[in-house]
Amino acid sequence: MATGWSDRDRLAALPLLAGATSDQVDRVAGAMRAATATAGQTLGQEGEAGDDFWLVLSGRLAVTVAGRHGPVTVAEPEAGAVVGELALLRHRPRTATVTALDTTRYLTGEANAMARLLEIHPVRDRLRRLASRRLAEDLRPVLVARPDRPAVVLRPLLPSDRAALDSALHALSAESRRRRFFAVREPSPALVDYLIDIDYVDHFAWVALDAETRNGVATGRYIRTDEPGEAEMAFATADAYQRQGVGTVMLGALGVAAMEAGVDRLVAYVMEDNPAMRRVFAKAGGHSRYAEPGVLHVTVEPGRAAALLDRATAAALGSAVHDVVTAASIALT
Repeated sequence: MATGWSDRDRLAALPLLAGATSDQVDRVAGAMRAATATAGQTLGQEGEAGDDFWLVLSGRLAVTVAGRHGPVTVAEPEAGAVVGELALLRHRPRTATVTALDTTRYLTGEANAMARLLEIHPVRDRLRRLASRRLAEDLRPVLVARPDRPAVVLRPLLPSDRAALDSALHALSAESRRRRFFAVREPSPALVDYLIDIDYVDHFAWVALDAETRNGVATGRYIRTDEPGEAEMAFATADAYQRQGVGTVMLGALGVAAMEAGVDRLVAYVMEDNPAMRRVFAKAGGHSRYAEPGVLHVTVEPGRAAALLDRATAAALGSAVHDVVTAASIALT
């Protein structure tokens, strides 16, 4: 950062504030207080009330959680980072301790400062995405037991899964790629980037892992369309796990997430010569019509999809994913 820059100038230069007007930056700056922490100084303690948050202007922080054998560092935010916003947005105690690793200049604000940030539409979108991703990273995987079948665990797909997702998609057989992408060519890096770029509100994805080996089993996702209350879903299952009921689990899990997100109907495009997936949709009372020769358009009610799971599993998934898919509402309140 150039010598002589004010804290207000540094605030305006943060990527978080990109697109904000000068007046909007001034409103945010006016609601925050500048401070400097020396190395080792604690800004916030795990378990205390999360009444404020921090924007890092320079320096470096450590975010740690209590572990069995002492503190465990989970992140080291640097200049440009937002820290502590989840506790404030959720009105809950802090889940981590924040400490300066070296001399750190920062701005701190409370609810009124967060309100100023949320008034700026591009900033609001970035905070929503950031909050959703962090909530997804914190979500505890849910075990799904399946009689006479290997158990799987479900959790949201994360940005850190990109390499594994890329490998899994390239490992699909040509026939599996045809049924998933309506083409046999291998997925491009741009497609993988699109599939991993999830905001957990308008684009949500589950990943299923083998409960014993933790190998990737399947992904299931929905993406909101331009039609109010509608989201399009898609699934990909590793060849070794096909025809083992995984599709039913993924459809049920998507139904749960869609209900939490306020989606009224799930739609999908499925090839007519894909009887396995057509049977899965039929279990949920899916209504089919031809979209084009050889391709069916299927509509499923999220509640009917969620009913494919036993009540305990559906409840566990709903509880786990509630904060993630409602992050927009959290920000609004």
